[in-house]
Amino acid sequence: MRPSSLLLAAALSILGASTQAWAADPLKTPEDAARAYFRSEAQFDLDGLKAVLDPQFVEISPLGEVDEYAKVLSFYTPDKKIATPPVAFDPYQLRMHGDTAVITTRASFTIQGQTRAMTVGLVAHRVGSEWKMLSAQYTPVRQKQVLSPVSPAPAH
Repeated sequence: MRPSSLLLAAALSILGASTQAWAADPLKTPEDAARAYFRSEAQFDLDGLKAVLDPQFVEISPLGEVDEYAKVLSFYTPDKKIATPPVAFDPYQLRMHGDTAVITTRASFTIQGQTRAMTVGLVAHRVGSEWKMLSAQYTPVRQKQVLSPVSPAPAH
């Protein structure tokens, strides 16, 4: 598994209902589609991903790699499933543009005792009565560096 896929999988683990129950849930809102997308990735549920992703889906990883639908699906086969930490998501910010929705959220998770965060941008569109994911972009949030106090230089 490529390093950014490992980071992404670790970052998006979500505890919850079984994948079979989730995949069968209707995607009536953009938020439903976003939750189904995150859950399907976290559980390496290919059927769930196929149900929520538009065939033109594109993902930009935390490392800036651009992956299209087939490549994204290839990262989440059951044989590649790994243990991942739980993730907390901030409330979704939703901006509607007709049958297109732009969703932003922040995902926070702890790895090796350090809390990390990513801002996630998603685009979904309505297909009939359901919503499908068109794109996802993951941007790591840089941790603020705490600088040690510096003594002033002696005057000359």
